[in-house]
Order: sequence, then C-alpha cells, then structure tokens
Amino acid sequence: MNLSQLYYFRTLTQVKSYKKAAAELFISEPTLSVAIKKLETELGTDLLERKRHSITLTADGEEFAECVELSLSNLDAHVESIKRRSQERNRMLRIGIVFSAQQRIWSPLINQFWLAEDVNPNSVIRQGTTGQLIRALKHGEVDVFIAGQYPEDPDLVHHPMWYSNVLAAINVDNPLAKQESVTFDDIRKYNLISYTLNGPVGDDTKKLIDKYNLTGDFSYPNEPSLCSNVAANPDTIALVCDSWLAFGFEKVAIVPISDAPKVYHQFWLTHLAALPKSDSLLRRFIDFAVNYDFSSCPCDFVGKELNTL
Repeated sequence: MNLSQLYYFRTLTQVKSYKKAAAELFISEPTLSVAIKKLETELGTDLLERKRHSITLTADGEEFAECVELSLSNLDAHVESIKRRSQERNRMLRIGIVFSAQQRIWSPLINQFWLAEDVNPNSVIRQGTTGQLIRALKHGEVDVFIAGQYPEDPDLVHHPMWYSNVLAAINVDNPLAKQESVTFDDIRKYNLISYTLNGPVGDDTKKLIDKYNLTGDFSYPNEPSLCSNVAANPDTIALVCDSWLAFGFEKVAIVPISDAPKVYHQFWLTHLAALPKSDSLLRRFIDFAVNYDFSSCPCDFVGKELNTL
C-alpha cells in the first residue's frame, strides 16, 4: 500500500467514476483499475461494487474511505503547514540580539545583507539576555542570534563576530572621572565590582582578575546593576563592557583603561547545528555575517577602530 493508491482511491470515491477519476488524476483508466485492485488484494476484501457507469462502496469500502479521508486530510494539512513555514523562512529573518550589543555595529550588518539580497528588508529583531535568546532559538522563536558564547551546547554553533573593550565606570564625584584614561593600578584601591563569574561575561572577567591580580565583588549580572552601584557610591568603580547600557547614568563617567587588553568580551553569531540542507535566506545570512568586515562599522566612543579577529 502506498500514498498514490490512497489518493487514487479517495478521488475515485469522490467522483464515483473510473473515467472521471482517471482524468482528474492524469492517469489512464487501466492504471487506476490496477492500483485499486492491488489495494483490494492487499486488504483481502472488495472495496467497490462496479456498475456500468458508476461505482458504489461496500461496507468495508465505506469504512476504509473514512479512514483514508481522515489520514490524507491530516497529512495534507501538515504538508501545507510545513511548506508555509518554509516559505516564510525564505522571506523573513528573525534575529535575536543580546541587550548589550551595540546597534551601531549590528545595524549596518543587517542593512547591508538586505542590500546584497536586493529585496525589501523583512526582519524581526528580538532583544534579550543570552539565556533568553538560547531558549528562543531552541523553541523556534528566532532563527539566529548575536550574544555571548554561553553555555557550551552541542546543539548550537557559534561564529565569532566582534569584540567589546573593557572600560571603567566611575562616579563623577571621583577625581578619576575627569581623567582621559586610567590604569588598573589607579582603580585597584577602590571598591572594584564587575560581572558575575558564572554569567556570559564570566570567563572574560576571570581572565582580567587573574592577569591583573584584581580583587572585588564580581557578582553583578549586567551594566545597569553595575552602574547603579557606581552612581550611589563615589568609592565604587565598575569594570564594564563598551555597551550602550553603561552610558545612561548621569552620575557615571565611562573612562578607558589604558593598560587593559585590546579585546575583552566577544560577541558571537549563534544558530542551531541542524540547519536546512538546501539554500535558504538563513544560510545566506549566516554566510554573509561570518564574512562581514566589521572594520567598516562606526568607531567606538573613544575613537579607536573596532576590534576584530
């Protein structure tokens, strides 16, 4: 028994004529007759009563016809749903962006991709934390996202994008806030705070701690929580990524650290390991992003060229 036989049988029961069914199916009447006969042989019963110009269903045929109609209708609905989703995927990109990613970097990337595609832009941008975007990707709510690489997961593939510098967030009442730059020796005597070591920036923070022998409170999840504490206490200094989230505090100055590593926190393009095998809008976007020249993006706030691999 195969799908062709089932579709033949359903059409025959609908039009109740071999001639009409064969014409509708674009096959010959003998081909249709042989297919139905094989179906009856396999089931071990007559499904149809053949009359001169029409057919009627036997009791077994009535039961089988109901089963076939239900099964094929369900199959057809799922096939159409899958086709519709596939078509939508080839018309729209659903891109996730971590909150701290700079718009001045990823906006040109997305804009230039649509220019290269030579079609009207059709993308949905969703922002969230790294953890939220991982869940959204696995639940099919986004197609790809840009965030930190955390945690390790065999279902995900990461591609390096760009780096963010580490900066000092200093209360404006602190004398260091008026300097063009500071060093780690300048700030180590203050209450030093930075990101939690078990979060998306944890590995980067741990490397700074080890390399520069820093001590402090490393338990804050993001830039707003760090800068809020700096704003409340002139003796507190935070190590933060070059993120727009750190620049919205009137009482906080963001100052470069002259002896800091040139690269601090890296952003990654992440997608599911199981991608559609055929050419798709998503595959083309991934290829475009992986090969994108981030040095063409606007410079950061201290006038240095954007760090790239």
